[in-house]
Amino acid sequence: MTGAKEASWKLVVKGLKSKVVAGRKELIARVLKDVGGDAAPVRRARRILLTLSADALSGTPRFIDVHGEGEVCLIAFADLVDILADPPPSLAEVMGRVKE
Repeated sequence: MTGAKEASWKLVVKGLKSKVVAGRKELIARVLKDVGGDAAPVRRARRILLTLSADALSGTPRFIDVHGEGEVCLIAFADLVDILADPPPSLAEVMGRVKE
């Protein structure tokens, strides 16, 4: 993926996230699916991917180290959409967490 294309979809998602529009979650989901393309069949992936994918679908993000170059986070698509579509916490909520 080119840098411009990557920046483009990120801007679209950020723009949708900051707007209050009907069907915002569905619009964000459509953008992410368009960028990500079709899911690869699990049979084409390595053995451990099945276990990691099952964990991610259960709501537990998993990380994969890619030859020391960085990490990849495997997260369920529905979880990612929820994270992106929900508004950020208010300052009062953040400060309340610190006191607990």
